[in-house]
Amino acid sequence: MKILFFVGEFPKLSQTFILNQITGLIDAGHDVRIIAKRKAPGQKVHDDVANYRLDERTIYYDAAGSNSKLQKAVHFAAALASVSIARLFEKKDWKSFSYRDLFRQPNLAFLIRTLSRINLRGCDAVLAHFGPNGLLARKCIDLGLLQGDLYIAFHGYDMLRYINEKGENVYQDLFASRSTLLPISEYWKRRLIVLGADPDRIIVHHMGIDLSRFTVCPARPAKETVIVSAARFVEKKGLEYGIKAIAEMISHGYPVRYDLAGDGPLAAELKELIDRLHLGGHVRLLGWKTQEEWISLMKGAQIVLAPSVTARSGDMEGIPVQLMEAMAMEKLVVSTNHSGIPELIEDGVSGFLVKEKSPEQLAQAMMRIIDTPEKWDRITRQARWTVKQQFNRDVQNRRLIEMMEKGTAD
Repeated sequence: MKILFFVGEFPKLSQTFILNQITGLIDAGHDVRIIAKRKAPGQKVHDDVANYRLDERTIYYDAAGSNSKLQKAVHFAAALASVSIARLFEKKDWKSFSYRDLFRQPNLAFLIRTLSRINLRGCDAVLAHFGPNGLLARKCIDLGLLQGDLYIAFHGYDMLRYINEKGENVYQDLFASRSTLLPISEYWKRRLIVLGADPDRIIVHHMGIDLSRFTVCPARPAKETVIVSAARFVEKKGLEYGIKAIAEMISHGYPVRYDLAGDGPLAAELKELIDRLHLGGHVRLLGWKTQEEWISLMKGAQIVLAPSVTARSGDMEGIPVQLMEAMAMEKLVVSTNHSGIPELIEDGVSGFLVKEKSPEQLAQAMMRIIDTPEKWDRITRQARWTVKQQFNRDVQNRRLIEMMEKGTAD
């Protein structure tokens, strides 16, 4: 099949779930192309970007993006002019077009300009990640600039923070279209139904990992317990509670080290918290890691921690991929009863869940783990089995292709 991925910034270190899906479909023999807003900032990229020569498969529609308001205005004016020219001279169905759409969704102007110059028609399916990209893809299909059944993966922020900003009716045109909605959890399926989506057009589709990359490396007791997290440093990741939990464990005499891979807006606040709690010898902020570097980091750890919370803006997680990766390696995982995470982790069976924003409960869960090593093998083997059966990239991609071949969106 010819499949077009419709994404924002690409390739993004924190979005391995998209990369896993792309490489899995290429491995399965499908012709994959990518249209993205712009290249993700930063120098580091996962090795697969080069291994699969994904740059050659990617078209950027806002490559001149800038943080300068003046440059953005000039860039948008140029895109607007090109849309006006295209509307005058190109034989397309512009009935669904309104200039108001361009001011509501400025990215649409850049897209129309780009897609008028290149030919991305002839796709069997268009897979948009995140609701806002689904809205853009739907408009481009309606204008005849793209072809193919549209599938939209909803992950989290697109159903909370984005709706708080744009209003609860932002997806109504999308819900009324022949698009198929692919929330990554049952939790987000329920949210879509509350927002007015047709349940018959919703199919829960989990993200998955390439199980072959995650060699079993079971957690084993050690004199110093190593705990790791990988996350963008933003509120919903709950990292401040993870750091406070480490302080709690140390106060009870547990020798632990906590390594955080990632970066983001809260980096300075987290560093200040570490200093204030005198944790400099126990907690390290390591910066962004590639997938290969993250795997190496997990090999030396006993516990992988994801202390996710609901942000004040309402923003929430989907199902963190780092937890799937850790479970595949037979590490012990600790997280919270948040969003779709309980669909991955069964408390006390394949990992441990506590309430949000409770460093005390996080600490207690990790101290119980350290105190009961005789339970580790049973829990970690169940964890890997869960990922193998339900969050396996190849299994999920087979389901996705079967769905697309049947033409679910018809």
